[in-house]
Amino acid sequence: MKREEIIKRLLDQGHIVIKCANRILNKKGEYLVDIEDLWRDGNISTEESIVLMNETPTPETPTPIQYTPNHDWTWDPNRTGSPYWQVTCSSPLGYPDTKWPGEEEN
Repeated sequence: MKREEIIKRLLDQGHIVIKCANRILNKKGEYLVDIEDLWRDGNISTEESIVLMNETPTPETPTPIQYTPNHDWTWDPNRTGSPYWQVTCSSPLGYPDTKWPGEEEN
């Protein structure tokens, strides 16, 4: 059930006029009062009133959530312990305050 279908039915049956339909569809002015009056008078059901008040229509069939596992292709179940990395550098980093051990100051 869509908002537009409910509004069309209400217009066709003469329960609302174009100005009221515009207020409800575009959520302008006192559209909640219009929805409340329609519900109280029995022109729309509780379910239809909720559909008209929702920001986005409730999907009729829920979309299943797709799960994609995060594979760590470097993982080895036969390897024990944590991985170890060592980083080395063959030249100074280029900062004036960085000196290699044993390097003399200029």
